[in-house]
Amino acid sequence: MTEDLKDSRILIIDDTLANIEVLENLLMMKGYTNVSSISDSTKAMDMIKSFKPELILLDLMMPEMSGFDIMEQLQKEPDGFKLMRILVLTADITPESKKKALSGGASDFLTKPFDLTEVDLRIKNLLYTVYLLSQLTNQNAVLEERVAERTAELEKNLSAIELQNKALREISWIQSHVVRAPLARMMGAIALLDIKDDAGVTQEEIMEIVVSSANEIDKTVREISSKTAQANI
Repeated sequence: MTEDLKDSRILIIDDTLANIEVLENLLMMKGYTNVSSISDSTKAMDMIKSFKPELILLDLMMPEMSGFDIMEQLQKEPDGFKLMRILVLTADITPESKKKALSGGASDFLTKPFDLTEVDLRIKNLLYTVYLLSQLTNQNAVLEERVAERTAELEKNLSAIELQNKALREISWIQSHVVRAPLARMMGAIALLDIKDDAGVTQEEIMEIVVSSANEIDKTVREISSKTAQANI
């Protein structure tokens, strides 16, 4: 619904053609451009579903299908009409009738014969209410979308953090277990260089241990680098 209330869809349901004519003329004079009417209440539901009014001017006392019956039918419909407002037209101003209409879904009352100034003000008030509710609904939809996007982003970040933590744990284990053994062999072999004549090993054998351990460490370092790159650390 736009802020220009004059474009609002208004539906008049009244079995008295004279009442329809009065209301149509009033709405036309006030600049409303999207007004429709129906006098056969048995076709009202079909008209409501096709026209999708934002405001219904509804007569209560009609043959075959009363305004109460129409409101009862509307309450059985899904949320498609939750923003729509109903302005009841009635000559019955008894408390019982008002209570029944309000509990049935009416938003406000107009008593017959119409006071045209009152008609105009009540229509404006209800349409402005519809406008505010539509704005609130749209804002809620936008907010829900943003919350969903933010939640997805946080879940993605948490997944990335968990992946990084897993990689760090693996790197820590490699450093503390896998690297230590070849490093210890290399250091031991280097220490033998000073006592090679008494150790019963040749320099070539010692160098073979050193080179083999260095290659093993190099391979391990490459694995650590690969895991680091995979986790984007």
